[in-house]
Amino acid sequence: MPIFTTNFGRMLGVAVVAAAVGLGTGVALAGQPQMDGALSALQSAQGYLNEVTMDKGGHAAKARRLVAEAVAQVQEGIAYGEAHGE
Repeated sequence: MPIFTTNFGRMLGVAVVAAAVGLGTGVALAGQPQMDGALSALQSAQGYLNEVTMDKGGHAAKARRLVAEAVAQVQEGIAYGEAHGE
């Protein structure tokens, strides 16, 4: 019986593919750990801000805009770094 016809086999196959993709991504992003960390933190902040139910005098909306701008800047910085070997 082929291994990928069982549930375990399918899970193993998915895990192997996920690991390979993750390793490839890790290698590509390894040169910019601070920028990657900043992007992750900003995206986390976006998630929290998107859960805010009251506008807080306009401050929540402004914070969402500023964080979105920061995410865009970090993404542009990452792209620049990749293109220029930084």
